[in-house]
Amino acid sequence: MATSRNWIDHEEDVLLTILEEMVADGVRCETSNFKAGTFVTVASKMREQIPGINIEPKHIQNKLKRLKEKYSSAYDMMNTSGFGWDDEKKCVVVDSDEILQEWVKKHPNASCKPNKPFPLYPRLCTVFGRDRATGSIAESAADAIENMGLESEDCETSEIPPLSPTPSPSVATSSASQPVRKRKRSRNDGDANIVSVISEGWNKAVTEMKKLGESFTFREAKARLPSELQAMGLPYDQVLRISMKLVKDTDLMGIWSTLDDSQKPDFIKVFMESL
Repeated sequence: MATSRNWIDHEEDVLLTILEEMVADGVRCETSNFKAGTFVTVASKMREQIPGINIEPKHIQNKLKRLKEKYSSAYDMMNTSGFGWDDEKKCVVVDSDEILQEWVKKHPNASCKPNKPFPLYPRLCTVFGRDRATGSIAESAADAIENMGLESEDCETSEIPPLSPTPSPSVATSSASQPVRKRKRSRNDGDANIVSVISEGWNKAVTEMKKLGESFTFREAKARLPSELQAMGLPYDQVLRISMKLVKDTDLMGIWSTLDDSQKPDFIKVFMESL
């Protein structure tokens, strides 16, 4: 089966719409990789929405790999002084040739160039947004592609761990060199072990449920952030820059989600002064 294919604009639009919905539903792990099985699910949804399309999970994986490479280059530029976003032309722009040449020296293989239309970038901020930076220092595009898989088998779940069977009583054994005596495990020991495992599993489940509730609240706040910033009259490049930095700070997003609408402009003013 061929793993490469030509994509038309409508297919890209359907692909990103599906991924945006899945990201909102939490298809990424804590490591920001997509959960195992994502490509299979996306391919199936695309076949449902575009009758007759010839699409397989490998096509989805390869397409996202290329999009991530281009997105990573654009993200690096947007987080470098002297670069910005032209919302009318839908492209990254740069203040001077000197700034561009200095950036190109550090990123010779970048797949996204300034002044080249890249209308998918704002949507890819949702799909790949958490994959790009650690703290206030963004990774290079090469590091991002090297260090971040698109799909992961390692997502943690909140399942209660299975109960271990109660060990049967041990009989003392001996060897020629050194006798070993083992204490019989009483029935009470076994019951205590079961209670301990159940208690530990329950506590873990409660903790994970609390985290899930907090995650859902933050996810909603993050999803509304760009539109709220635009409503304040900020230029789109500022909306992108603030959004990409603010959503990575859990403490600040926690404060943001508790503010009234009338308080949020002052919060953004202070936040911008700190950039």
